[in-house]
Amino acid sequence: MKITVKTAGLLGKYLPAGSARNRAELEVSDRVTPADVMRQLGMPLDGNYLVALNGEVVPRDERTTRTLSENDHLSVMPPLKGG
Repeated sequence: MKITVKTAGLLGKYLPAGSARNRAELEVSDRVTPADVMRQLGMPLDGNYLVALNGEVVPRDERTTRTLSENDHLSVMPPLKGG
C-alpha cells in the first residue's frame, strides 16, 4: 500500500534519494506501524520526535501498535530547538 511520509529539518536525509521538499511516497506492507516506517527509513527510534498520523499526534506508546492504512500521511518532526 502507498503512504506519504513528511519530515522536517535534518530528518529529510532519511527519505529516499530524490525526495522533494522533505516528502516521499512509500510503498509499505499492510499492518505497518509508524515505528515500522521509521525503522524502514533508518531513523533512530530513540529520538524525541513529534509523530503524527493524518494530522493527529501519535503518542510514543502507540507508535508500535497503531497501524497505517492506504493513502495515510505520516509526519515525523524533530524536536524544536530555540534560545
